[in-house]
Amino acid sequence: MTRAVDEVYLGVDVGTTYTKIQIVDADGNTVALSSRATPWERTAGVTILTPDRLLDEVFQHLETVLDDHPARRVVGIGLTGFGETGVPLGAQGDVLAPGLPWYDLHGADQLDRLAVSLGREAFTGSSGLPLNLKPSLFKFAWLAGRYAPLSRWVRWLSIQEWLAFRLTGTIAGEASLASRTGLLDVVSGHQSAETSAWAGVPPTLLPDRVGAGTSIGRVTTGPARIHGAQVTIAGLDHLVAAVGLGALDDTDLVDSCGTGEAIIRHLPERPWNALSLVDAVNRELSVGRDVFPGRLQAMASVRSGIGMGRFLKLMGIQRDELPALDQAALAVVPRVDGPRVSNVWLDQAQLTNIDYEPDRAEVWRAVIEAVQERAAYLVHQLDVVAGIPARRRIMTGGGLTSHAVREIKRRYLGDYELPDISEATSLGAAHFARMAAGAIPPIRITGSSSDAAVDNAFDRSHRAPVDPADHLASVPGGREDQR
Repeated sequence: MTRAVDEVYLGVDVGTTYTKIQIVDADGNTVALSSRATPWERTAGVTILTPDRLLDEVFQHLETVLDDHPARRVVGIGLTGFGETGVPLGAQGDVLAPGLPWYDLHGADQLDRLAVSLGREAFTGSSGLPLNLKPSLFKFAWLAGRYAPLSRWVRWLSIQEWLAFRLTGTIAGEASLASRTGLLDVVSGHQSAETSAWAGVPPTLLPDRVGAGTSIGRVTTGPARIHGAQVTIAGLDHLVAAVGLGALDDTDLVDSCGTGEAIIRHLPERPWNALSLVDAVNRELSVGRDVFPGRLQAMASVRSGIGMGRFLKLMGIQRDELPALDQAALAVVPRVDGPRVSNVWLDQAQLTNIDYEPDRAEVWRAVIEAVQERAAYLVHQLDVVAGIPARRRIMTGGGLTSHAVREIKRRYLGDYELPDISEATSLGAAHFARMAAGAIPPIRITGSSSDAAVDNAFDRSHRAPVDPADHLASVPGGREDQR
């Protein structure tokens, strides 16, 4: 009884916009949830994250949240968030450069250089990532030129790994976060010697990796209330959210809908190789290590929320007007010669077939249809790569506040669950904190490891996906979206 009442576990999610802290009790029930802006700074035209400032903000945030629960004792902390942002450390563990956001555009010259010298397929066959500016390694040369030369770099830590280091004094990595650097050979689980040599960094730049839910040590700094708590690096935010949602089977699919939309599958256990990874990337997916040791995951990405939002702005729709627009859009009977929207998820979208009396409900319906058709295509590709169709679909995120989006998504993707969980990512991190503190057994993935082909496995009871070749032909620059 004392344990259930007194002991709590924290999930800390460092997000692109907000940093969330969730407190749960020994049974996993939410005690408190708080959010603060992630402290990005703009300096000399560049957006950066200063690690020490982030640490101070997290400490202040923790004190504020815990002050409301003075009788609670923190025994576990799980850290999660985006994976591309990280910092190089010197020989004394000193930070040599600030963090850059995943959307930072520096490093375009490095893309061209890698394509010529290392080769696109060599990179994708090792990293499981598309050749774009998101992987951390493409920022290395720019950071080295502006802050500290590569010759001084000893370690590269994601922001979550760095926070864990500052809390405990232990340098450790986590595989799903390391997968976002571009340096990790996904199949072997080791840092790629070839990619490291190309980037000019030591082959030990990535620290030894431990599984999510494994304690790397106890807190020795910060607010006294957290001293002695076990710390774990929970891993990449989208994968940790899947844990918070209870998606723990390799036939579960999670669709996280927000400003961007991430669609995720845990991959069955079977042999994977470089050709498998290249094939997945050619299908507009990325493949990386899962938060579960020895497992892989596949992910697709669509800039759905931000893409759809521009059409609401174009039509002058305010937030309180959306429910009425949703109802009108659901009543629309789409016409062959009606409004058509394409490339909603790219920087330049197109709206065509508007007549002399354009109807906002028709346009909104066309926008939603275009996004859900894209999502259906990507879900099909995930099924093919996994080798077994998703049997359970779980949806989450603020993008589902629109009734029309929820209904039309169901028509394209079939039945799905919509759990009543507001912050699944910080909740998943808190569950890993419970595991690290020994409050619950290890969290595991279950399910079939079947390698049966699923070329025709997509559920066509609602609508078949468009032919992949036809779809890609209509998507100029479509691969820009890949995670």
